Amino acid sequence: MNKKYKKNWIALVIGIGFWVMMGSILWAETENTKTSTITSQDIRESAENYLINHLDWDPESMDIQINYEARDFKVPEGKLLLNYGRINNPRGIGRISLTLVVKVDEKFIKRLRVNASVGVYQDIVKIVNPLQRGNVIRESDIVIERTRTERLIRNTPTALDKVIGQAATRNLQAGNIVKFRDLKKVPTIKRGARVIILARKGSMKITASGTAREDGFKNSIIQVVNLETKKTIYAEVINSKTVEVSF
Repeated sequence: MNKKYKKNWIALVIGIGFWVMMGSILWAETENTKTSTITSQDIRESAENYLINHLDWDPESMDIQINYEARDFKVPEGKLLLNYGRINNPRGIGRISLTLVVKVDEKFIKRLRVNASVGVYQDIVKIVNPLQRGNVIRESDIVIERTRTERLIRNTPTALDKVIGQAATRNLQAGNIVKFRDLKKVPTIKRGARVIILARKGSMKITASGTAREDGFKNSIIQVVNLETKKTIYAEVINSKTVEVSF
């Protein structure tokens, strides 16, 4: 073999060896660099869980919508941490923006912005029959309705028994949400009403006729004039016709 061909042959062998070696290195690097995929669904689920665990609302009453539609992305395999920043909405309802920091094995990967809409289901009392100012509200006049809201509904009764038997302070139309300011307690006994004054001691009961000198509510103490003695006494309101004194 002449020197020229021998040199070419050696160069060819060295070249082949080099490419084999580089291919092995690239293959090894590819083999050792494993990745995981973080999907947009993963982000939405983690954001929802974060809000459920950090907001003060009952999870059963919450309706959370996560607005995040970015592309899926890959991260190196390792210990994944999705770290959400503090909630910048002190009310914890309505539009909430979250900052998400993605880390793998404590190494920063990327920062994301995730927007959410948080609604809360709340029981409210609504008027079904129009009422005039001063009308006493009956059970047939109102209904409980469960509604989704993204703002705080304050000073609103959430149970029928908080409304029934009270008087309307203004005209209320069908469909109106009842507020506490729309309600006024109706006296059990009105000023000037005739009542029975009851006094008990053991098994003995004594009654007398009287007149209320002021409005009174159940279990409250009011002034009553004893019509027989003409004296003013203090008595507890029992019902719309009876007051009781203790002795």
